[in-house]
Amino acid sequence: MPIYGHFLPSALGADKRVDARRKLSLLASGLRHDGTGIEVQIHNISGTGLLLESDVKLANGDRIEIELPHAGDITAVVIWASGRLFGCQFEGPVSPATLSAVELKSAVGSTPEPADAEVPVPDVEEDPAAPVFDAAPVIDAEPQPLRDLIDRSREQIALAAGISADRVRIIVEF
Repeated sequence: MPIYGHFLPSALGADKRVDARRKLSLLASGLRHDGTGIEVQIHNISGTGLLLESDVKLANGDRIEIELPHAGDITAVVIWASGRLFGCQFEGPVSPATLSAVELKSAVGSTPEPADAEVPVPDVEEDPAAPVFDAAPVIDAEPQPLRDLIDRSREQIALAAGISADRVRIIVEF
């Protein structure tokens, strides 16, 4: 059964950026213009720039090379700085394939577990929207209305994505 989703347009006047930002959390390495190596954490990225965090002090106009998945080293120019956060603009556009590779490599919303870690089975009593693994069907139980399940799921997705529930659309095909 396919599940379809889409992003809704932002409210008028909300954000006038040329390219949509993708929220993520990715550790990356790079080089300052003087050849000094730096480690950064990328918080969001678009086809035209990125927001990164670093212990290294950067100033407006500094050029840095950031290593991105699928693209290698990309040159970015710092256009604003606020403490450990730096807004950077790429010197040239970044391909959608690179943006997707960065997003796939990132760790938003979860931390990777070791391959041999045991996956816990969720407690259905605590979270009715959680998947049930190897559960026998319950007979003579009153079925939960599908609408309630969809509403709870919409709220959980919105909370995880940091958006309002009215921006989440869930489509179920039978």
